[in-house]
Amino acid sequence: MNQVRINKKQCKNIGNIVKNYKFRPSFYERELITFKADEETKARTYLYAVAVCHQTHTLINKKLNLKGWDYLSRVFITLAKDKSDLLNPENLSSLSNNELSNRLKLLFSDDGNPENCTLDRLSERADFLIQTAEIIKEEYSNRITNLLRLTDNFLFYKGKGLYELLEKFPVYSDKLRKKSTVFIKLLEDSGLIKVKDPENFVPVMDYHMQRVMLRTSCVEITDSSLQKKLKSKEKMESDEEIRRACIEAIKIISKTSGFKVTKLDDFFWSLGRSCCREKILCRKRECDKNPCTFETFISLTSHDKCIFKKVCKGSVDEEYRKYWQPIVETYYY
Repeated sequence: MNQVRINKKQCKNIGNIVKNYKFRPSFYERELITFKADEETKARTYLYAVAVCHQTHTLINKKLNLKGWDYLSRVFITLAKDKSDLLNPENLSSLSNNELSNRLKLLFSDDGNPENCTLDRLSERADFLIQTAEIIKEEYSNRITNLLRLTDNFLFYKGKGLYELLEKFPVYSDKLRKKSTVFIKLLEDSGLIKVKDPENFVPVMDYHMQRVMLRTSCVEITDSSLQKKLKSKEKMESDEEIRRACIEAIKIISKTSGFKVTKLDDFFWSLGRSCCREKILCRKRECDKNPCTFETFISLTSHDKCIFKKVCKGSVDEEYRKYWQPIVETYYY
């Protein structure tokens, strides 16, 4: 029995609002895209940063006012600029889990004291980095660009497309391809590749975006028990049915708005991360981030109310505002 339903009419309502907005020019000039490095170094930076970007709830650098992905990407950009051996697959694969975990402790402590590291699950993340480096070393002669050339810039290509080769890496094995899409999107945004079959992109779906899809009622939960679990932030075994429904909802929003599915990731991720989290902009007139990620990404005339206030179910119904993303233990996102 299905517990989840896609509200197609609401997806179209949301899409009709999205189409009126544009990304700020500065969004395309952010350092993660524009930092100077050769193609191989940039590809390594993106591959490794995305590989260990999951469940970063505790990750924070108070000195720089950076959290989660912002902090993670800053560290990897610095590694690239410093030409660190941690980006070299041969060197990285030679490290033990303990050696790499200790280096990660130093990298993710804002005062240089490893005891103050805010990146958790270090052993797991170290394993994924080492496994990824080993495959690049053994299968692609130590160069990620060799993998990219094999794909001819297709997502699916006779078993050698980007999605197909990436799924051989344990950390990129998610059937719904969240990390794979983020990695490929970064390659495209930085000009390293141009995907030839963009119609095959699977929309990115992480916890921030799931929360937005639930609160806006683009995705409806029809099972009362599941509603309760989500609203009470109860741990769940799987979120696959909700994630799949959210992915289909994004496809409808993409078709309605004219935005590519890869751009809707930036749109709804930044909204969920800032304006529709613990503090809800439509009710509090302020959000969780300062500066607001959504306002940084999207050109807005004002930021005192959510752009979806007129159509969002959560703006008028407290029961929808109570929705939280599925609480699951995962390395997929």
